[in-house]
Amino acid sequence: MTQHRIYNFLYGLGLFLLLSLYIFNVFYKISDFPVYSWDEARHGISAYEMLQKKNFFVNTFRYSPDYWNLKPPLSFWAIMAGFKLAGFNTLGFRLLSVIFSIITVILAALYALKKYGKIASLFTVASLGTCQQFLINHSSRTGDADSLFVCLFTIATLSLLTYEKKPVWLYISGVAFSLAFLTKSWHAGNIAIIMALYIFGTRKFKRLTFFNWVNIILSMVLPILAWGIGRYQYDGLKFFQNMIAYDLLQRSSSTLEGHIGGPDYYLLILIRFYSLWLLILCVFLLILVVKYKKWIINVLKRSDILGLCLWILVPLLLFSLAQTKVRWYILPIYPPLSIVIGLIASRILNKEHLIIKVLFMLLVIYTVFFYERAIINFLQDPPKDPKQDLLYKLDRNKSFRGKDIYLEKSTAPFYWEQDIILTAEMYGDLHTKDGGYYTFIKQKGALLLLQRSVFANRVIALHHYRIIASSRWGYIISKR
Repeated sequence: MTQHRIYNFLYGLGLFLLLSLYIFNVFYKISDFPVYSWDEARHGISAYEMLQKKNFFVNTFRYSPDYWNLKPPLSFWAIMAGFKLAGFNTLGFRLLSVIFSIITVILAALYALKKYGKIASLFTVASLGTCQQFLINHSSRTGDADSLFVCLFTIATLSLLTYEKKPVWLYISGVAFSLAFLTKSWHAGNIAIIMALYIFGTRKFKRLTFFNWVNIILSMVLPILAWGIGRYQYDGLKFFQNMIAYDLLQRSSSTLEGHIGGPDYYLLILIRFYSLWLLILCVFLLILVVKYKKWIINVLKRSDILGLCLWILVPLLLFSLAQTKVRWYILPIYPPLSIVIGLIASRILNKEHLIIKVLFMLLVIYTVFFYERAIINFLQDPPKDPKQDLLYKLDRNKSFRGKDIYLEKSTAPFYWEQDIILTAEMYGDLHTKDGGYYTFIKQKGALLLLQRSVFANRVIALHHYRIIASSRWGYIISKR
C-alpha cells in the first residue's frame, strides 16, 4: 500500500470515527428529554397545528394566529417533515434538527478538506462535534429553528467562499440567505452583510456583470417574496408590521423578556462553552504569529481567510451591539471557529517541531475527552417532567383524538404551559382549553387534567369519573 493510500485510509477511518461519535451524541436518549417550554414548545405547537389545519403559511398557537412567535414558516415545515417521517413524538419533533446539524458538520469537514487538507478536516470535526452549545443548547438536539438556521448560514457562507469564477456559487449563497430568512427572520441579515463585505473586500465585484447582480438579488429576494405574498392573503400587513416593530426594532434597541447582558456577554458565552478549544486556538495561533510572520501575512491576504473572519466577527459584533442578549444567537460562529482550528492544526502538525506537535496533540486529546465526558454526563440523566409523562400515556389513543382537555384550578401552575400544550397535541391530538373544572363538567366528551390531591380523589370518587391515565403526579379523567 502506498503512502498516499495509507493517508487516505487513516483520514477515512478518523472521519468515520469522529462523525460516528457526533451522531451518537446527537441521537443518544433524544426521546428521553422532555420538551422544553418557550421556544422549542412554541415551534412544535405551530408546526403541529399548521399540519392539522393544512395551512402552511399562518403559524398558530392553540389554533389562533400567533403574533408572538414572529418567524417565517421554514422551521415549522421542517418539524412537520419530522412528524411525517418518525411520528408525533419527541423523536419526530427533533429529527430534522438532528439531520441538519449532521449536515453542518459534514459541510465544514468537506470545506476544510478542500481548502486546507485532511488534518484540517479531522480537527474541524473534532472541535465542532464536541461543542456543547452547538450540540445541546437550543440547537442540534432540540426542535428549535437554530439547527436549520446554522446549516443554511453555513451553506450560504461556504458557497460565498467557494466562489472564484463561477457566479452560480453566489446564487446558491443568495438562495441559502433567503431560506435562512424564512427560518429565523432578521437574524439572516448577518449573511447579507457578510456577503456584501466579502464581495467588495476581495474586489470580486469587478468580475460580476449586471446580469450576475440581477440573479444574486433575485436569488435573495424571490423565495422571501413568494412567502410574503402567500402570508399576506391571510392577515394583510399585520404579521409583517409586528415582525419589524417587535422582532427587529424592539429586540435590537431594548431588552426584551429579561434577556439582559453587557457588551462582553457573548465572549463569556464562548468561554463557558468553548474555552479549551479557544485556548488551543489562541496559544498555537500566537506560536505561528511569532515564528512565521510572513506566512501569517500571506494567509491574512487570502480571500477565504477574510471570509472566515467575517463569518465569526459580524454575528459576534452585531449581536453584542443589540440590547436583547440570548446565548444561542451566536451559534452560527462555531463552524468557522472549528475550521480555523483545523487550519492551525494542519500547520502545526505539518511544519512544527516534534515537541510542539506532541503538546498540541495532548491538548487536543484532553479537550475532546473533557467535553465528551461533560456531554455524556449531561445526556446520561435526562430530567423528568411528570405532567408530560402523564400525557405520554395517551399515545395517540384514537378514542380521544380531537377532544378538548381542561386544567383544574387547583393544579399548579394554573395555566397551560407551552410544553404541556405540545405534549397534549402530539400524544393525544387534544385541544387545550381554559375554564377549569366547572367548564369541563358542562362539555360533552371533554377531558380534565388534574394533580393528585384530596380534592382530586374526592371529586373522582363522588362523580364516578373515568380515569383515562394516571401517574404519581396526577390524572387525566373523563365523564362516563
